Amino acid sequence: MKSHYGQCDWCKELRHVGKLEYIDGKHHYSCDECLSLAKIDVRLFNRDELTQRSRLEQRSALG
Repeated sequence: MKSHYGQCDWCKELRHVGKLEYIDGKHHYSCDECLSLAKIDVRLFNRDELTQRSRLEQRSALG
């Protein structure tokens, strides 16, 4: 993960942070201390987003 100096979106501290990408194109930055929590958050969001997209596709195919 490429890092730069900035504010962590989880702890709000100024540190070296890396970019985490969401499936919808948005992104947040996490420091090393918050990285494990941030990865879980991104993974859960992406999983839920894929589930939601799948449901919408199924509804549009039916109707």
